[in-house]
Amino acid sequence: MNHKLEKIVDGSKWLFKSPHSVKETIDRLLRAIDKNPEVLQYERIDQQAISKIAGKNVRPAECVSFQNSHLVGILLELNIRTVEVLPMQAVAYEDDTGQVWLVTNNPNYMDEHYNLNGGNGIIKQINELFPGWVEEALTD
Repeated sequence: MNHKLEKIVDGSKWLFKSPHSVKETIDRLLRAIDKNPEVLQYERIDQQAISKIAGKNVRPAECVSFQNSHLVGILLELNIRTVEVLPMQAVAYEDDTGQVWLVTNNPNYMDEHYNLNGGNGIIKQINELFPGWVEEALTD
């Protein structure tokens, strides 16, 4: 299946349509991230499963947090308030129409919101790495 990757910028988030299920979208994203051993994965949470514990029935939704400790250290030195949006997060969910979405942090928003002025090149690095991971996850 060929899929044209379209990024929708929504303030602090980037949204991408996924042609895969929620689980497959996150699996594929993690495989892409795993190719970068300096990036640490912290937590993968199946929100649908957690909701079932409370007796709720929600559509599939999963999230994962990850970061590069070196890059995050630089951002935190520049502005400790970046801790409000770190680690980076990706969320996949199925909407009411059955469309799966992958939502990620928008590093450009973080740059502007926290006055990082490019974060000594960190924002550029994130902008070069992150979309590649997303493209790998969402295209065949």
